[in-house]
Amino acid sequence: MQTLMDRNAGFTLVELMITIAIAAILVTVAVPGFQGFVLNNRMTGNANDMIATLGYARSEAVKRAADVTVCASNDGESCSGTWTAGWVVLDNADNVLRAQEAPGGTTTLTGAGTIIFSANGRMTTPAAATTLTLCSGKDDIQGRQIVIEPTGRAGVVSAAC
Repeated sequence: MQTLMDRNAGFTLVELMITIAIAAILVTVAVPGFQGFVLNNRMTGNANDMIATLGYARSEAVKRAADVTVCASNDGESCSGTWTAGWVVLDNADNVLRAQEAPGGTTTLTGAGTIIFSANGRMTTPAAATTLTLCSGKDDIQGRQIVIEPTGRAGVVSAAC
């Protein structure tokens, strides 16, 4: 007499098709949410790149006891173009200390033309708090504002684009 344990265990074709259908439904629901997650992380990364650049420029200004400039740059060598194309950190002799490429994709960065940190770490140009706005180009993804205080301290807040 053959028992239940003696038969081959496995999936039937119907069970396999039901499992595949459920997996397809789950993937269809999860992928749009995952794309939003990826875009939000990309925005955070881009904002953190700018914060790191500003912190670097400020610390270099203090270390060198001289002005250090952060500005938009199309070519990674001079202050020209828009923030969306990238940015560069220059010392007071216009030597490139650091260059950052464009954020990429549909991401845009807009704001002040030039940010200059003095030897005491304070922002000298512009004299008031400055805001750079980072937008993803997607309506459902919240933007980021990088706010640079006159003291030189930079922070990130959420923004509508």
